[in-house]
Amino acid sequence: MEVDDLDPADAYFARAAETAKTLSAGRVKREPPADLASPDAWRGASEVPAITSLHMTTKPGINTLDIDAAGTLLLTGGMDNHAQVYSRTTDHVLGTLKGHTKRITAALFSSGIGAVKGIVTASADKSVRVWTAKPANAEADGDVRSMGWTKKAIIKHHKAEVVGLAMHPGSSSQYFASAAVDGAWAVHLAESGAVVVSGSIDANISCIAYHPDGAFLGLGTTDGFAKIFDLKQQQVLATLDTESNGNNPITALQFSENGYYLATVTSDNVAIWDLRKQKKSHQWGPTDLTPDAGGAFVDARFDRQRMGLPRGIALR
Repeated sequence: MEVDDLDPADAYFARAAETAKTLSAGRVKREPPADLASPDAWRGASEVPAITSLHMTTKPGINTLDIDAAGTLLLTGGMDNHAQVYSRTTDHVLGTLKGHTKRITAALFSSGIGAVKGIVTASADKSVRVWTAKPANAEADGDVRSMGWTKKAIIKHHKAEVVGLAMHPGSSSQYFASAAVDGAWAVHLAESGAVVVSGSIDANISCIAYHPDGAFLGLGTTDGFAKIFDLKQQQVLATLDTESNGNNPITALQFSENGYYLATVTSDNVAIWDLRKQKKSHQWGPTDLTPDAGGAFVDARFDRQRMGLPRGIALR
């Protein structure tokens, strides 16, 4: 039977298994590019000009940020209930996505290339929205004023605040996952937002991430635990305790490219876990990175090419 003939859930798991096989094999063969920046080069990095004019000044604040693969488009979600797409090339806001009635909690680019990429947003209003690019976005010399994104679908599957989104790995992924604070999660078709499989865990979720093979989810909780969740079996395979004593939610999760490590982020701690041993291999507090300044951790990312080393840690 062809995959397209299966019911939506079985089709998802069949495609996910094939994607996992392909991605896993590809990582073994991948070599770091010759122009990969060295640690010494990063030590000499300096800040580029800041962008200070995004979102409404009456309700300031950016909650989420995504960057397209080319590094030219920024997608932000704000306290003003809007998402915005900013072009670094033209120094213009290409579109403001309006419709959510409460703050944006997550926003991601989905399928497509450049300004014709689709977008998915989530909000404290309990909804997820799928957006499609306007025809003018495909015109290389198009007028910025005619560009933008239009709402394609509103998904009201969740019964509580949606706190996170994650795109299924792969360059042309057909799926994304969403999670709500009440412990519910769902996998959606990227094209329409339709739910293909869903479930819940016995905990309040604060963030979500896909494992690089696409077979598992990482679910951060409001009481400081990270759970590795098997989508097909619908069960928690491992629970990692960040030792926050239940008072510090996990704000971000990031798997290493080889899938062996997981970074967990709370406001006062970033830890790297070896998932094979389910133990911490490294951890940092705010003063370990900025001895003369305080602040709270908000995010961490692995270097995709080095496959196991943290690329950057963000302080607020």
